[in-house]
Amino acid sequence: MSRLAMVTYSVALMLMMGWLLIVGQSILLPVLVGIIAVYILTTAAEALVRVPVLGALPRRWRRFLVLLAFAAAVLVLAAFITSNAAAISAAIPGYAENFDVLQAKFVTLIGVHELPSWANLGERVLDLIDATTLMPTAIATISNGGTVIVAAALYAVFILAELDNLPNKTRRAMGDHKQAAHTLEMARQINEKIGGYLAAKTLVNVILAFVSYAILLLLGIEQAAFWAILIGLLNYIPYIGSIIAVMFPVTMSLVQFASFSHAAIALVTLMIPQIAVGYYIEPKFLGRSVNLSPFTVLLSLAIWTALWGLMGAILAIPLTAMVMIILAEIPNTRFIAVMMSETGDL
Repeated sequence: MSRLAMVTYSVALMLMMGWLLIVGQSILLPVLVGIIAVYILTTAAEALVRVPVLGALPRRWRRFLVLLAFAAAVLVLAAFITSNAAAISAAIPGYAENFDVLQAKFVTLIGVHELPSWANLGERVLDLIDATTLMPTAIATISNGGTVIVAAALYAVFILAELDNLPNKTRRAMGDHKQAAHTLEMARQINEKIGGYLAAKTLVNVILAFVSYAILLLLGIEQAAFWAILIGLLNYIPYIGSIIAVMFPVTMSLVQFASFSHAAIALVTLMIPQIAVGYYIEPKFLGRSVNLSPFTVLLSLAIWTALWGLMGAILAIPLTAMVMIILAEIPNTRFIAVMMSETGDL
């Protein structure tokens, strides 16, 4: 087969897989989220070995305890986010006067002494973000996300229940001992890379959320815990996630205090930990755990976001790392994995 034909078939296969990912989103997304959750849970369960009392428990019980803690954390977090989102939506109309003050400051800043025809900008903005139009959208988004999480949790439970039997089932299914060993080794590499990355990333995000919470409290910004959690969650999105998350509390500062200087201080103080995380903490904790080049990260972020929206952006790095490991095990596609990697070493 010529190289041109191989490239043509590869492009056709990629287009077909993209179409299947879009069409099968409702089925595939919960399964993949469940698998990612299993990586986190098994890594956390193995970490419990170093805990004096819990480390003596059988592995199955450690996984069960981690699963219970994870489920409780998700439920508490979902309830907290829902209640705070409703509170923020309800509080927005109360800042109508602040919109007018900001508008007056802005036109004075640019040297306009008479308000132009858009003097009712505050009212128009309030109309755009009216709680009656926001809440249905927010409720629909939360409902869809909750459906995915519930389905993913069920998949994770059953995967964990069968996890110990998977190596033996793989050997029986393949028959060939050598091929089965190769497949299990590839699965081990995926477990090690993805589990280590997600565990380290989660720890970094928790630290970032606590630091951001302290800054938000010092600045007096309302709903500080909600914005801090949002910053921590969106930091799963590489490069741009945490920056986007910072814009929300900065905007809240602007609306709450009607002060450009306060918003500027909020922006600077919140970006300092973001820069520290991006340029020092994450390289130190994560290192080259997934071995993806920056270009591959950006491209995968664009592709998965286009396919599955926000959830795709959050899962972009783990999913792309899985794809790279699988491509590296196939001789004809190994060169693609090499080009995707950061160092070229696989």
